[in-house]
Amino acid sequence: MRNIYGSARSFLAYSLFHYYSVIFLPKDITSFEERSEEVLTLVGSDKAIAVTEETVTQIEFFNRIIQQEKLIAVIKRELINLPAPRLKHLTNLSLRLKLGDVFNRDQLTNWLFSQDYELVDLVTEPGEFAVRGSIVDVFLEKLENPVRIEFFGDEIVSIRYFDALTQCSIKPIASVEITGRKIPFSTEEPFLSIFPNHFVILLENQLDPKLTELLPRNNIVVIFAEADGDFDFGFLTPNIYLGNLSVLGAEIESSNLTYYIVVRDWHQQERLQKILGEKPHYLVTKLNGGFIAPNDGYAVLTEKEIYGAPIMRLPKRRFKGLPVDNLLTLKKGDYVVHHNYGVGIFEGTKRLKIDNQEKDFLYIRYAGAGRLYLPIENLNFLDRYIGSEERPPVLDRLGSRNWAWAKAKAQKAATDFASELIQLYAQRSITQGFRFLADTEWQAELEAAFPFQETPDQSKAWEEVKKDMESDKVMDRLICGDVGFGKTEIALRAAFKAVMAGKQVVMLVPTTILAYQHYNTFSQRLAKFPIRVEMLSRLVSPAQRKAIIEGLKNGKVDIVIGTHILLQAAKFAKDLGLLIIDEEQRFGVRQKEAIKKLKLGIDALTLTATPIPRTLYMSLVGLRDISVINTPPLGRKEIKTEVLPWDGEVIHTRIRQEIARGGQVFIVHNRIESLPKLVKKIQKLCPDLRIVSAHGRMPEHLLAKIYLDFVKGNYDILITTAIIESGIDMPKVNTIIVDHADWFGLADLHQLRGRVGRSKEQGYALFIVPETDKISPASHKRLSAILQYSKLGQGFKLALRDMEIRGIGDLLGEKQHGHITRVGFSLYVSLLKEAIAKLKGEEPIIEPDLSFDVEAYIPEEFISDSYERVAIYRRFLAAETKEEIEAIKEELIDRFAKYPPIMENLIKIALIRVLARKAGIYKIILKQNRITIIGVKTTKELIGGLDKIIEVLLRADTKWRN
Repeated sequence: MRNIYGSARSFLAYSLFHYYSVIFLPKDITSFEERSEEVLTLVGSDKAIAVTEETVTQIEFFNRIIQQEKLIAVIKRELINLPAPRLKHLTNLSLRLKLGDVFNRDQLTNWLFSQDYELVDLVTEPGEFAVRGSIVDVFLEKLENPVRIEFFGDEIVSIRYFDALTQCSIKPIASVEITGRKIPFSTEEPFLSIFPNHFVILLENQLDPKLTELLPRNNIVVIFAEADGDFDFGFLTPNIYLGNLSVLGAEIESSNLTYYIVVRDWHQQERLQKILGEKPHYLVTKLNGGFIAPNDGYAVLTEKEIYGAPIMRLPKRRFKGLPVDNLLTLKKGDYVVHHNYGVGIFEGTKRLKIDNQEKDFLYIRYAGAGRLYLPIENLNFLDRYIGSEERPPVLDRLGSRNWAWAKAKAQKAATDFASELIQLYAQRSITQGFRFLADTEWQAELEAAFPFQETPDQSKAWEEVKKDMESDKVMDRLICGDVGFGKTEIALRAAFKAVMAGKQVVMLVPTTILAYQHYNTFSQRLAKFPIRVEMLSRLVSPAQRKAIIEGLKNGKVDIVIGTHILLQAAKFAKDLGLLIIDEEQRFGVRQKEAIKKLKLGIDALTLTATPIPRTLYMSLVGLRDISVINTPPLGRKEIKTEVLPWDGEVIHTRIRQEIARGGQVFIVHNRIESLPKLVKKIQKLCPDLRIVSAHGRMPEHLLAKIYLDFVKGNYDILITTAIIESGIDMPKVNTIIVDHADWFGLADLHQLRGRVGRSKEQGYALFIVPETDKISPASHKRLSAILQYSKLGQGFKLALRDMEIRGIGDLLGEKQHGHITRVGFSLYVSLLKEAIAKLKGEEPIIEPDLSFDVEAYIPEEFISDSYERVAIYRRFLAAETKEEIEAIKEELIDRFAKYPPIMENLIKIALIRVLARKAGIYKIILKQNRITIIGVKTTKELIGGLDKIIEVLLRADTKWRN
């Protein structure tokens, strides 16, 4: 067959599927990805399957063959050389469980073990399972969410999906088919021999003689030829419109063809409908290219034809990021801070019997063999110490007044600092901001031309920015997203919106190369609009610089992107309306002061990949609006990270692997003096490769030339200092080797790792270190953290680890740094919150001190993991409403089945704490049926609170259980 291309081939496969089962063998990996995406969309995953090297997809395919299901399978060509399994061995490769089935729990767990599922405490990744009493959790590769199976004896009484992040159930299901993870390849027959008769086999390109031998007989074979073919479909290739929607609209109006516009989502449909009208039909689906069928009178156009580039679409993801609440968990050996007793070391939980009552206590070790056993009802007085692990904190001594003095000093410093912060942000909040116009048609065109599918977090962040800009207040928003998660697009849209309202925009970036990259991005995306974008950096000649500043003065320049030298020029802008700052923490102290002054009276948008402590805590205490982009873009894979000593053979292999797949390699060495020596070592390892080196002391024009030549593919390897760290986007570079990784901070390593794996390709990061005994304990911790937090979207967690490892530094000024190091970041933030509340005239919340001589604990038989028990204790005792407590109860029943009666006391204590907080009660003692309550509020408020607490204590349905 000839003259049938791309997506039209998927349409043919779909049509044939009405009558036959279909096997589609695309010609290469790109075609496989496109055809499988299209076929799965057209047919549905219940009838279609993409078969890859992943065992689970092959097993799923074999199962459907055995069950003689009608199906359409898109198969990677490489698989046809694999041996086929014996069908009789495939019957045990999946397990179908239904509600009401009689099935032994141990039988299920043994089968999961036999199929290489990994037993874990908490299921978060595909291929894992967990067992808790009558509940078995399992995560199948083929499903978006893991499955929870609950037994009553040997009967399955519930099957439900649950969220891997929250561990809470989502919805019940009637049955589940658990697919195995091992294939018994035990024949010499080719993979294709397993196909039954009467399949239609679709092949792209000419029939290979070797492939002819492998194909099973008695099947219909269809070959898509590029030129020659017996049958001419007569399909035509559509025009490319490069975003010129007026031309497309005119063509649709005058044509006799019926037009189908394929869009990524309904947001895009709305945007295009505003511009193209209702005449074309809109299809929200996935097609990678359009085609014209003149004989049938219709044309299919995708965004590839409309904008000249394919739209990258977002797949459903299993991992959604990490909530900040989960980042401060306690583990044995952690430094902790008790609000009243100071810094100690958490040694775990202990079950103690006091006055014949059993209860869990947190054991904290202090200086001089001091021990504190903290009852779990007072867990809220304890925080994990976050300060500096370069210099571990000094342990406090129980009974000493040193802690009280240190805390009092920190409290005064926090109050002074709070006053300064409130003045600064109050000034912005009372300043009348410019109300930007609602979206124009051009804004819709710009957003529609975004060459990627927006992630949900991106859409939300943009809506929040728009809301800020269209209000009367002065915007000061932080956009926090991991490296490459789409912050630049938010900035570009905000800049466009500002220019549409007649305002000018300044974008500050920390490096010349990054300025050049952003300048290119903005220029390309805004090329079709009457907007003048300029760059101000050392790459610009004095004459050009003068002309750009003049353009700012007379209003002819709309957007200027530049390094710190732009700070002076920005003062001359005729009508500056928006300031965008990329990676503010990388500017110097003086530059930060200049930025602070420039911000006053205009909207400001700050972008950061790894939130520094200041931005993090300001977000937490509500003095700055924050939008978090946690969702990775389409196709982004977790970077495979290794930490190892220098090994020439390993490095040579990794470089060759990258070059073999058409990629390029970064090698980072952060000492200019020894850079030439490393260049010689790499040249010796890879003498045939094109190698270039660069560093920050080079003349700007030479540095830019090297950078551009590398981007163009004129070199295979770039050996450089850390100048590539901030925001450089080179999609062909998917392997980075960092020499002497122990020289770098954690945030730096995270940024460097983010330079690779920004396309669909798997990214690799090798951190080369000296032998273990030659690096500092702090470097050890940095490298452990970078391995531990290799998942996408873990910038928040890395920021907290960086605070621990490198300390707070001078980010808050030396005064605050000293106090934070002494009392810990968490307690300092609490003191700051209290100070802000007082200065605002708000009444601070009193944390009640409870002492109850009743049994209250979570039994090990119910939750075996001690860290999980502590986490549940913390959640119960941090709850601020009765509804929160009820929600935690329901979650426990969902995750662990019915909780034991002894936990009723814990729940009751949590409820009393909620009531005591509201009533202003700071101490309650229950001992031998005698209650002592001490409060600080007015008599009326106190009595109201007492009534509710006494009601809980005396309620018949919640008697204390001893």
